[in-house]
Amino acid sequence: MNWFKSSRAVAGHIMTKQDVISAILKKLDSKQDRPFQIAMDELKNDGIIEIKEDGVTLVLTQKGSERI
Repeated sequence: MNWFKSSRAVAGHIMTKQDVISAILKKLDSKQDRPFQIAMDELKNDGIIEIKEDGVTLVLTQKGSERI
């Protein structure tokens, strides 16, 4: 969410696969994989983000935009 905030994102803003890899995945170690997946599922289930079919690309929703 910090990435979206620092990008001054609005609803519909996309965090590409490359953005996710460089901003998040490269910084995780193996112990953080499961907590990261849980957090992503919570954001999706709460309607904060949408996850595209590729399973990596993220889209900020209106609800998410209002929270940042």
